[in-house]
Amino acid sequence: MRVGRDKQTGKLVWNTVRTHFKERSPPLPLMAYSTPLVVTVDGVPQVVSSAADHAAAYDARTGREIWWLRYDGFSEVFRPVTWRGLVFLQGFENVAEVKLYAVRPDGKGEITQTHVEWKLDRGAPFVPSPLVVGDELYIINDGGIAMCLDAKSGQEHWTERVGGNHSASPLYGDGKIYCFNEQGVSSVLVPGKKFQRLAENKLADGIIASPAAAGRALYIRTQSHLYRIEKR
Repeated sequence: MRVGRDKQTGKLVWNTVRTHFKERSPPLPLMAYSTPLVVTVDGVPQVVSSAADHAAAYDARTGREIWWLRYDGFSEVFRPVTWRGLVFLQGFENVAEVKLYAVRPDGKGEITQTHVEWKLDRGAPFVPSPLVVGDELYIINDGGIAMCLDAKSGQEHWTERVGGNHSASPLYGDGKIYCFNEQGVSSVLVPGKKFQRLAENKLADGIIASPAAAGRALYIRTQSHLYRIEKR
C-alpha cells in the first residue's frame, strides 16, 4: 500500500493498494526498500515507486495510478533518479538478474512494451543508487564495478573496477564523484567520458551508509564513527 499525507498536519490524504502482483510457486516475499521519487509530467506531480514485480507512478495529489512497468523481481533497493524526461528504475528478469530501465514517464497504463527507452542488462547495481552528472549516468555496482553511460542512449563510455564491495550510493560534489566501499576506502573520480581517479582515501572502519553533504562539509558514517570532513 502507498499513502499520501499532508506534510503540515500529517493527515492522511489518500491511500492506494498496489496491484499487478503475480502468483509465484514457491511464493516470493513481496518487499522493496526503494525510496520513491517525485517527478512532474505535463503539470502532474507523479510519485514513482518501485516494488516487487513492478514499478508504478501515482498522482501525488490523489493517489491514482498513472502508469506501471512490469518486471520479474521482489526486492528493489536503489532509488529511481531522473534526467531530462527519463526516469531510471531498477528491475529484475528471472528474479535474480538485476536490470536498469530508462523509462519515459509520460505513458498511461502498462508501459512495459511502449515506454522503455533503453535497458542495461549487465552490471546494474542492486543496492547503490545511480547518479546523473551532466548528460552522463554513473553507476557503481555491489561488486565495485563503475560505469559511465550516456543518459539518453545508454551507450557505454567506460567501465572500470574501483575495488571493494559497495552498498553506499555515489555522491557528486565540488566537481567530483565520491564512491565509498564497505572496506572503508573512498575513490574520488572526475566526471567525464574518460575514466579518471584523482585519489583514494581510507577510514578506519567499513562504510555501508551513503554519505551526505551540507555546505562544503562531507558527512560519512562508518561502522563505528560519524565523520565530518571539511577544508578549513
